[in-house]
Amino acid sequence: MQGMGSLRLGSRAVMYTAETLPKGKNRVMGTIQIMTGFMHIGFGIVLTTLTNVYTSVFVIGEIPFLGGVSFIISGCLSIGAEKSPTECAVKGSQTMNVISAIFALLGIVAFIVDLNLNGLYHSGFNYYGYLVLLAGNGISIVLLIFTILEFCIAVATANFWCRATRLSSNESMLIVPSATRVDLAAPSAEMPQPPSYTELPAPEV
Repeated sequence: MQGMGSLRLGSRAVMYTAETLPKGKNRVMGTIQIMTGFMHIGFGIVLTTLTNVYTSVFVIGEIPFLGGVSFIISGCLSIGAEKSPTECAVKGSQTMNVISAIFALLGIVAFIVDLNLNGLYHSGFNYYGYLVLLAGNGISIVLLIFTILEFCIAVATANFWCRATRLSSNESMLIVPSATRVDLAAPSAEMPQPPSYTELPAPEV
């Protein structure tokens, strides 16, 4: 019976291997998430100054600030989890990406509502009000595009970490070095038998 050369570990001791993680993928997506978060916060401040003319459900629900912070945290955790893929970092990145996907979905709905509420068909606005309305809709369209991108990235990252966690918890191994491996189940080598002697009768005197 052959001795075992590997030892199975529990899921809490897993360090995700390089084969499990695509190199540079999460770093790129995390950078896009951070950029999207700062864009939400910056353009959210601009939309806040236009609320006297531009009615924004996106701003009223404080989605640009809560969602922006969530996107930034998700991006940082994704980059950190790629550099040091411990279970704590992976679980944190997975959880924050789920939260970011929820905020992104709420943002998409809010932007669609904003664009319907602030159409360019209003006849009661003067030239200044028309420019404000045009600027608000332009910002909403740009943020809507980046919010859809953020939603796709967050869902893809959370799904990737989920599959990586399942793969590592099922197939993680600790390889024992061959120099220190002891084959406990191998049969012991047979000791050489001593040469047999024939009993001779004693000589007669």
